[in-house]
Amino acid sequence: MEEQIRSEILKTIPYGFYITGVVGSDGEANGFTTCWVSQVSFEPQQVIVAVRKDQHTHDLIEDGGVFSLNFLDTEQEELARKFTEPLHPQNGTLAGSPYSTGETGAPLFEEAFAHLECRVVGKLEAGDHTVYLGEVAAASLTRPADILTDLDTPMEYGG
Repeated sequence: MEEQIRSEILKTIPYGFYITGVVGSDGEANGFTTCWVSQVSFEPQQVIVAVRKDQHTHDLIEDGGVFSLNFLDTEQEELARKFTEPLHPQNGTLAGSPYSTGETGAPLFEEAFAHLECRVVGKLEAGDHTVYLGEVAAASLTRPADILTDLDTPMEYGG
């Protein structure tokens, strides 16, 4: 019973939805929907992202040492759902979502309203996830928007 209570309480923590872009040292790009993200330092500017260890994207971030956070707006739930499935690059897109590469080489998805590019500067093993500490290397804002959160959708990842 206490386990269920803990789970329900943890699900009340609000989370934004992002597409985390990753690239391996061989140039293979991929992305996944994530919500376990937080800023953790002002100087230098650093963020953390948690990545499931059993995913191919985990291998890519381990290999490439960079990631991007692509911010989704409140109208992009379908896009967030698309990136919860395994994806394969095709003709400069991932599942039909076009991207460019930023200065770190990580994919920047055109549909996102903002991007952060990060270089991995640390990591922490956390059960079935690895928490990566990324130093912000570049940022871009294509348009102002409100971020999609778990409060805007029935999607949840927590508990």
